[in-house]
Amino acid sequence: MTLQPFPLERVKQLAIQCARAAGELSLERLQQPFQVEYKTSPSDLVTAVDREVERQVVQTILEHFPEHGILGEESTFKGRVEDYETLWVIDPIDGTTNFVHQQINFAVSIAVYQQGIGQVGVVYDPSRDELFYAVKDGGAFLGDRQLRLERQVKLEEALLCTSVFWNKRAEQMGIDQIVKKLAGKVRGMRLLGSAALEMAYVAAGRLDGYVSLSLNPWDFGAGRIIVEEAGGIVNQMTGEPLPFDRKSSVMACNPTFYEELRHYLREGVEIPPSPAEG
Repeated sequence: MTLQPFPLERVKQLAIQCARAAGELSLERLQQPFQVEYKTSPSDLVTAVDREVERQVVQTILEHFPEHGILGEESTFKGRVEDYETLWVIDPIDGTTNFVHQQINFAVSIAVYQQGIGQVGVVYDPSRDELFYAVKDGGAFLGDRQLRLERQVKLEEALLCTSVFWNKRAEQMGIDQIVKKLAGKVRGMRLLGSAALEMAYVAAGRLDGYVSLSLNPWDFGAGRIIVEEAGGIVNQMTGEPLPFDRKSSVMACNPTFYEELRHYLREGVEIPPSPAEG
């Protein structure tokens, strides 16, 4: 059987269409009562809206590309992801706690990987109507504006974002103390509560770097592609390549201080590679 060329433009347009439709649905549901449940703890929330939005996205993808696989946070798609050459990695609402409490700082994240290589990444912030997207070798964009990380940034001038301070495993490994020292070295630290949005902000230059000890692939899948196409670097905290289909630590930043940040984070602590993170 002859393999067909990857339909990059069609996939990009569908990913953007799905992200916008998902964002519109989430805003509609915010105006109505909805059920909130715990996953693993009171701080790990899921809503009926998450599940409804993911079902809509999955249905739309399969209508256009029934031969593709889907890896989603709410496990709506029941196929085995390893059986598919093309994999959509989706988070219907990244930042569910923000969605419930703040009604801002949440996003739809949709990424498409072909044989493990990122082809399309879309992060849509419906509350601000901001669309970040990137296509492999085609650049990263915020709306019609191309994103390029061309500003020279020293580590002490950087504005970083991290979720490490509230991670129990980071405390056990001592990484939280390293990051606290880092907070005293850089210009400032932020926490938005949506990894997809935070990584998109790195690509846009609103943040200079983002660090997390443990993220799921649907958290970083699209943001990674957008940052890389903007000229940034995205790896594990160890400096090893980031996987596309499993949990991993993540470090995304402006390339001008990448090496300094990587060495700083590894100083005194050996961070296990992603397979050990389960």
